Formats: sequence, structure tokens, C-alpha cells
Amino acid sequence: MAHVAQAQLLRALILVAAVAGGAAAAAGTAAAQDPEPSAAEEPPAVYAPGATGEIRAPIERIVRDAEQQGDALADRLKIQEPRAGVEIEDLDGMRTRALNDPRVRALLNAEDHQIPEGEGEKYGETRAILFASFSMPPQSLRQMMQEAGDYGLTIVFRGFVNNSVYETRAKLEEVFGEDEASEGFAIDPTLFRLFDITSVPVLVVLGDSLDACETPACEADAPPRHDRLSGNVPVETALRIIAAGDGDAPEAAKALVEAGQ
Repeated sequence: MAHVAQAQLLRALILVAAVAGGAAAAAGTAAAQDPEPSAAEEPPAVYAPGATGEIRAPIERIVRDAEQQGDALADRLKIQEPRAGVEIEDLDGMRTRALNDPRVRALLNAEDHQIPEGEGEKYGETRAILFASFSMPPQSLRQMMQEAGDYGLTIVFRGFVNNSVYETRAKLEEVFGEDEASEGFAIDPTLFRLFDITSVPVLVVLGDSLDACETPACEADAPPRHDRLSGNVPVETALRIIAAGDGDAPEAAKALVEAGQ
């Protein structure tokens, strides 16, 4: 009887020990799977709403794809040889037509089969100069051109429209149309410098002849004796005002008034 009781007690102790050991093992496994965060560890990353986690760029694949695309483009692209300038169709024809226009030839003071005259010879017969600008109203330019022809004046412009012969030709056609009187003028910035013309229109009547420049572009030349009148007034009125004065060129102005009557 005592032997049976001891055997039962032993089995009970073994069962209790087994249960306790299983519980301890389970607790150890759980602790290993979910360890307590250490104070030295970094806090977990926080992602924006909707993000699924850290993005890892496949650098090697991106580089490989870029190299393949570069090779494909290199096969399709062709490097062009450098050229000296821009090709313009019929440039020689445009130049020829412009230079053969009589009004453009007048701008350039070019005569057929002749060498351009010197400054002194070109203005040797000039007794009065009417300074003008292509920026003036077309009506004023037409009136000035007509009056200059009536009184034998020389109309002078400072330069071409936007430094272009073609734009100057277009301006002439816009203002004068087919009027041949528009050929009677010159382009000469040296005269603007010689007489210190800063605004237009200006009428200059010469008391002495207009000689050739003695210094480059007349920069240091003294102007000849002259009288001047500024403002948009009729040429006849301006000439009569100068003729009635006691300046340097009243006689020349009187002669021009008489010639225009």
C-alpha cells in the first residue's frame, strides 16, 4: 500500500515538472521573438500616410537601363558637320535686285560705270542742306522732298533704317511709292557730325563751299560759315527768314528763294 502511494506521488511530481518546464520554454521563445526595445536602439521610422515602407532604388538596374537607352540613341542620332554660315536662297539675286534699284543706288551715291566722287566734288554745288530722318512722319518726308526739289536743296539722312539697305528700300516704297523725286537725297553721317545736328528737321544754308573732310569722318573739322533754322516749317518760309537776317548766308538764301519762284 505504501509502495503504491509512493509511485503515484512520483508520477505527480514528474507531471508537474514537465508542465513547468514547458511553460518556461514557451516564455523564453516569446521573449526571443519580441524582445524589449533597448534604450540604445533607434526609434522606428515613421512613414507618410499611404506609404507602404522604405523605398529601395535598384541603382544597378537604373544604370544598366540608361546605358542601353544611350546606346540606342547613339545609333539613331547623326552629328552634323559644322557650316560656315546660314544658307539663304538666292542671296546673290537679292543683292543684285537691291543694288540695281535706282533709289538704293542714290543712297549709295553709286553711278553706273563711275567711281564715287569725293566729298568735296559730291557737295561742290550744294548751297543748302535739309537734314531729315526716316523716323519722321511720311507726310512730312514727302513734303520736304517736294520742297527740296523745288528749291534745289540737298536732303541728307544720318543712316539707313536699322542699318539695312533692304529696310531702307521698304521705307522708301512706303513713303514715296514710285515717285522718282525720292531719289534726290544722300546718306551721310559725317555732315550730321560736322554741323552738330542732334534733332531734325534742320535747314542749313551755306555761306562758304562745303569742302572735303580734312580729318577722319570730319571729327575735328570746323564747319563752313552757314546759317541754320530748326523746326518743321515750309522751306520757303525758312529761306526767307534766313535771307532777312544778318548772319553768314543771307545772300545764298535770297538766291535760293529767287530760284524757287
